[in-house]
Amino acid sequence: MKKIVGILAAAALLATSVFAVDFSGGVRLEGDLFKYDGKAEGVSALMLKNNNQFYHAPLALSVTSDRAGATIKFTDKDSNAFTTDKWNIWFKPMDMLKVNLGSIEDHMHRETIDYSASVVDADYDNFGASLNVEVDAFTLSVAVVPGKGKYWFQDGKTQLAANLDEAIKADYEAWEKTDAGKAATDEQKEAKKAALKVLAILAKPSLATEPDAALGELNFVANYAADFGEIRAMFDFKKTFKDITMAAGYKNTFGDLTLWADAGINMAKNAAGDFVNTVGVAADVIYAKDALNAQACVKWTSGLKDISKDTMKVYTVAKVAYTLDQGTVYAYFKDANLLAKDFTCTIKPGFTSSVGIMDYEIAVAFDIAKKVTVSVPVNFKVAF
Repeated sequence: MKKIVGILAAAALLATSVFAVDFSGGVRLEGDLFKYDGKAEGVSALMLKNNNQFYHAPLALSVTSDRAGATIKFTDKDSNAFTTDKWNIWFKPMDMLKVNLGSIEDHMHRETIDYSASVVDADYDNFGASLNVEVDAFTLSVAVVPGKGKYWFQDGKTQLAANLDEAIKADYEAWEKTDAGKAATDEQKEAKKAALKVLAILAKPSLATEPDAALGELNFVANYAADFGEIRAMFDFKKTFKDITMAAGYKNTFGDLTLWADAGINMAKNAAGDFVNTVGVAADVIYAKDALNAQACVKWTSGLKDISKDTMKVYTVAKVAYTLDQGTVYAYFKDANLLAKDFTCTIKPGFTSSVGIMDYEIAVAFDIAKKVTVSVPVNFKVAF
C-alpha cells in the first residue's frame, strides 16, 4: 500500500512540474428586496434568482503547459443540470503561433461598467477555430466561426437537403408518435419523409432550388501596442460576404486617465440584395485616482442612407464610485437611446462591500419609461 501511495505521489509531483492546473468557482445570486412597478402599479417583495451564467461560472477548470492547454466552464443556466458550453483547447506549434479550438471570442474595445457598448455588433463569442500570430508588439488573429456542430463551408446540395429536413422536421416527428409511425418500417419512414418533402416544396417552391455554396463567419483582428498607445482593427465577414463589418480603434492611458475611441461600419445585404449600411462611433473615458473611479461611455450609431434623428441612436452609460473603509458607494446611469422620442433611463445609487469571503451589493434602482419603476436590487457572490 505504501508503495502504491509513493508511486501516486511521485506521479503527482511529476505532473505538477509539467503542467499547471487552476480550479476556480463561485456562486452568484441576484434578486429584489422590493419592487414597485409604475406601469402595473403593483408591489412585489423578496425575490432571488440564479445568475450563474458562463461569465459567472460556478466551476471553471484550466490546465496549461508551455505548449498547450484547455479550459472548461460549467454552468447551470437556471436548470437542474450542469452544461459545458464554454470550453476550448489551445496549443502552440511554435512560439509565435497559437491555435484555439472550441469556444473563442474577440472584440473591439468595451466599457467595463456593463461590458457592452462595443462599436459594432460583429464581435463574436462563438464556437470555431482561430490562429493567433504574435510578433513583438503586433498580434493578428484569424478565426473561422461556424458555431457548434455547423460546417463553415457547405455546397448547395448539402444546404438544400438540410433545408428540406428542417421544413419537415415538426410534421415528421409528430407522425412518428402516432400508431402508424411507431409501427412503420424503415422503408415506410423514408416514404413518409419523401411525401412530406413534396408537400413542403409545393407550399414553398424555393425549397426546390439549390442555393449557392455558402461560407460562415470569417474574422480578422489586428492589434499593435506601443508607447504611444494601442491600435486595434477588425474585419468580419458573415453569410458568404453578404454581411461585412470593419472597425478600428485607439486606446491609451495618460496618468490617471484612460481613454479609447472606436469607429466602425457594417454593410449587410437585405432581402432585395441591396446593401444597408450602418456606421458607429464609440468613446470611453476612465478617471481613476486614489479612492475615486469614474467612467463614462457613449456610442453613436446611424444608418448611412438616411442620417436623421429617426435613424440615429446614442447609447450612454456612466458610473462614479468612491471607496470607503466600509465599502464602495456608487452612482450609475444608463440610457439606451438619448434620441428616443420617449425618454427612458436607469438611475441607480448603490453600495458594495463584503462579509468574509462573500461580496454583496445593494442599490435603489429607478427605471424611467413614462412610468417610474422603483426597486431595491441585491446580489451576493462567493468566489474561490
